Amino acid sequence: MTKGKCKLTLWQILLILYGSIMLYLLFARTLRWTDGIPYRDQLLHNANFIPFQTIKTYVSILWDSGKSLRLTESIVNLGGNIFLFIPAGLLFPRVWPRLGRFFAFLAICTGVILLVETIQLFTFLGNFDVDDLILNLFGMCIGFVLYKITAKG
Repeated sequence: MTKGKCKLTLWQILLILYGSIMLYLLFARTLRWTDGIPYRDQLLHNANFIPFQTIKTYVSILWDSGKSLRLTESIVNLGGNIFLFIPAGLLFPRVWPRLGRFFAFLAICTGVILLVETIQLFTFLGNFDVDDLILNLFGMCIGFVLYKITAKG
């Protein structure tokens, strides 16, 4: 590599593309601020701090055919929060080899997701949901296992 030039690997390019898509999906929303309602009240309404509350609701909708109007919402929420984060589990350790160790990977991924959820909470560009953290981490861990399987070859 010549001095002053930056050569990106395929994995880095894929991570940049993936990251750009995820930033758009996570933050390119209309601000959901309601005039006249105190900021604190809106924060509390915009958050779920109870683990498995949202997951339980969406799983019950999946099993109850009478709630079919929300079936698509349940599939998109549960599936999207898992499958959209699998690529991160594959790409992070390839771009940053130190993340090839599971606990380092888990710590960094937890921090990244907490940062995203916190930004969504305080900016009203989404909801803070501890269940999103759980599902996102699950997806990333699936990706990490796939990384481990493919990296040995």
